[in-house]
Amino acid sequence: MTLYDEIRKACEGLETEDLLRYLIQERFPGRTVVTASLRAPSIVVLSLVAAIAPETPIVFCRPGDLFDESRAFRDRLIKRLGLTNVGETAGGEAGILPDAADHYERMWAEYKSGLGHVHEMVHLNDVLADYDCWIGAVYHFTAPQTRLRVDQEGRLIRVDPLIDWPPHDVRAYMRKHDLQFHPRAGKRVDPRLPHDTPCPPTYHF
Repeated sequence: MTLYDEIRKACEGLETEDLLRYLIQERFPGRTVVTASLRAPSIVVLSLVAAIAPETPIVFCRPGDLFDESRAFRDRLIKRLGLTNVGETAGGEAGILPDAADHYERMWAEYKSGLGHVHEMVHLNDVLADYDCWIGAVYHFTAPQTRLRVDQEGRLIRVDPLIDWPPHDVRAYMRKHDLQFHPRAGKRVDPRLPHDTPCPPTYHF
């Protein structure tokens, strides 16, 4: 049995909080990193991680400019959750290290010029070099159907802790724990739907 097979089997059936606790405290202590954004699902993951081990390394991914309100929101979030090991990457690291894969997060970037938003790749090869377990919690895009909750990417164990969470569960967690949505969060408008149809939030920052 490979290391990946062993870990995947150990994680089967674990609730999200138990999964994160197993990875962070038992399996990869000091070798786990979380990549994050300011979207609601990411905030949920950060809240769960903070309750387990607030010293866990957190790397906020930042494509393009970061709005002042986003920076202020992020600072409040870090303080609110008590996170103590927080960094940031703008995604300029495209080199692939030996025996590794090209690790990246896919994000939307909106610019202060107001000319719309674009899809960008935030490369993380250097950022992840010192870790064995990567909890990917950016959530700008829906996970592809081929992605697993616990997967292997190059030499890393890559984890998508909320892969099975529907949007209403994310919103319920946010309400229960009194967590704030990003100030630029709004309702997605689909002209094909009746005007009173509830839609999940969409985020640009």
